[in-house]
This record gives sequence, C-alpha cells and structure tokens, in this order.
Amino acid sequence: MSTPRPTTKNARKARSTLRAETLDRIRTLVAVLTQSARAVERSTGITNAQLFLLQQLASAPSLSVSDLAARARTQLSTISIVIARLVRAGLAAKQRSSEDRRMAHITITPKGRRLLRHAPTPPTSALLRAIERLSDRDARALSGGVRALLDTLDLEPTVTTMLFEHAPTRRSTPARPGRTVTRSPQRKP
Repeated sequence: MSTPRPTTKNARKARSTLRAETLDRIRTLVAVLTQSARAVERSTGITNAQLFLLQQLASAPSLSVSDLAARARTQLSTISIVIARLVRAGLAAKQRSSEDRRMAHITITPKGRRLLRHAPTPPTSALLRAIERLSDRDARALSGGVRALLDTLDLEPTVTTMLFEHAPTRRSTPARPGRTVTRSPQRKP
C-alpha cells in the first residue's frame, strides 16, 4: 500500500509550519545567546569574546595568537584585536618569543585570573561545545541550512569579529548618554 499524497492545502500548511518552527528556533538561539552575552558583560565588564579568550589563556602556561585563533575557530586578525583589548585592560600580557621575534606569547595576568574566578560561562564556549557534540551528519545539515539561509538573504561571508565582540566604532553620541554638551554664547564685556 502506498502512502496517500498530501493535498495541496495540507502541503501548504506543513510547509508554513516548518518555516514557522525554523524561525522560532532561530529566535530562541539568538535571544538566549544575546541574553547570555549581556549577562557576561554586566557581571564581568568585558565582552563574551574577551572572556572566552581569558578562559583559553587560563588553560595553558601561554598561547600564541595562532593557538587562540584555532581554539576560537576564527581569523588571526580578529584574535589580535581582542587580545589587544585584554592587554590594555591588564587582563593578559603579550611577550615576544625569544626564539622567533615575529611570534608573541600571550599569558593571563593575576588580574585576569581574579576576574575568571567569578565569571559565568561565555556563550561562545557553550556554542562551540554544542557544535562539537553534533554528529557529522547534523553538523553538515546545520552548515548547509545556514549557508542556504545566507544565500537566500544574499549575504556573503565576511570577516567578522568574534561572537558578541563589539567592533571598534567612533562615538557619534556624547560619552554619557542623556547628556549633551551645550555651550552658552560668550558674553561681550
């Protein structure tokens, strides 16, 4: 016995339901990751990406920028930007290799270790662990689905920052929101 073909009305309903479920799942993923990233920033004062790299640095005596890029599955230039921010904040230290001056070793500082003691798990860590746990079949399906979505949106893969790392921008608003700087006209003597 063969399975009856769904009617056009049933096929449309199934198609609509599938798309609605897909959008709901994307919304859930974006919302949960965004909330988690904001919680990281509120509780630590640093971004999710910075916290992720600090955790990586805490797991080894020192790491190169290449090592960190491999762990974050991103580009060297992206890691360099985030590391520079950590170094400026005194959470990490960068030292040139004595054997090869082109290579730098990055270490976590005592200040960075103190911050990590009370920090939550960054969403990047959770997401990377979840992706690693996917079967090869599911990882291919996810990759293909996201690629199809990007293609349909006419989006090209670009060089981006790490997940939930803010790109450097120039301030176009006053440094303190809600306050504007006004100058009173100069009085003539």
